[in-house]
Amino acid sequence: MFKKIFVSLFLLIVGTSVTNFYKNKSKDLENKLDIKKKNILELKRANDLETKENVYLKSPENVQRLADKFLTKDYIFLKKDKIEFLETNEKK
Repeated sequence: MFKKIFVSLFLLIVGTSVTNFYKNKSKDLENKLDIKKKNILELKRANDLETKENVYLKSPENVQRLADKFLTKDYIFLKKDKIEFLETNEKK
């Protein structure tokens, strides 16, 4: 009789501690997952903002406006068909 009670109590304690261990492990994993999700969301927002800024800054109208504002007027626009490539005959 005493042996059955002892075995039952032992199994109850072991089962409770194992359950508690896995519960804490899963809670830690959920916390880490939440942190990762928040980081991903912040990075997506930053990437979206950088993409919008890049598109805005690369627009031809904005490039022309910035060139007019910050560059001197003595620059020359070249068309693609007017550019010639130099060939060099260098020996290696």
